[in-house]
Amino acid sequence: MRMDLYRRAEWRAFRHDAIRLHGGVCHRCSRGPNEGVVLQVHHKIYIGTRLPWKYRHDQCEVLCRSCHAEEHGNIKPRSGWEHFGDYDDLGSPDGECELCGTAIRYVFPIYHPKWGTMEVGEICCDNLTSTTFATEHMAAQHKLFDRRKRFVFSSRWYIDKSGSHCIVQNHVALWVVRDGAKYRLKMNATTGRLEFDSVLEAKIKAFDLIDSDAVRAFLRKELRRTGLSSHRYR
Repeated sequence: MRMDLYRRAEWRAFRHDAIRLHGGVCHRCSRGPNEGVVLQVHHKIYIGTRLPWKYRHDQCEVLCRSCHAEEHGNIKPRSGWEHFGDYDDLGSPDGECELCGTAIRYVFPIYHPKWGTMEVGEICCDNLTSTTFATEHMAAQHKLFDRRKRFVFSSRWYIDKSGSHCIVQNHVALWVVRDGAKYRLKMNATTGRLEFDSVLEAKIKAFDLIDSDAVRAFLRKELRRTGLSSHRYR
C-alpha cells in the first residue's frame, strides 16, 4: 500500500467518520482520547487494488493503538521508523501527535513496516527515526520565516509620489503598485500579472521571488533584452 495515500484528504475524512461511527472509542477496550489513547482504523480485510477509504465501514473497526498492535501481533517498535514525504502545516496547533498526544501544528508522517503510519510532531519524529531531520527542517523554516518578516517590514521600503511601496533588493527595484482594488508587483520596468488583495501579500510574494531563482532568471532575461553587461548582477 502506498503510504502517501494515508495523507490524502479522502483518508482523513474516512478515518474521522469511522471514529465517529464507533462512538469515539476503541472497539476492543472501550478507551478513547479522554483516556489518553490514540484511535486508529483497522481494515479487517484487504483488497490489493482498493483505496483505503473505499471500504465499507463494517469492513473496518476502530482500535486504539495498543489493540491495533495486538490485532497484528506486534508491539510498537522503538526503532526502524522512517519519515516519508514532507510535512503538513495545519496553520495552527490543531493537530495531535499520535505518539505523545501533544497539540501540534507541523505534522510529520512516519512509517514502520510492522506498525504502519503515524503522524507525529517534530520531536517525536526525530526520536523514532533516530535522526534530526524534523528539528533541522523546522529550524531552517523558522530562519526563512524570520528573513521574510525582516524583508516585509524593512525600513528600506518607502512610498513614492504615486503611492507605490518601493524597495531595491539584489539589484532589482521592486514596487507594489495599486491596480484598482488590487495590487501588483513591478520589477524594474516589468509589471507582473499576479494580483494581490493587500500590500502585505504582495511583499510576501516579492520576498519569495527574491529568495528563489526567479529573480536571477528575470535579470538574465532582462540583460539579454537590453544587451547590458551582466557583471554587476553576478
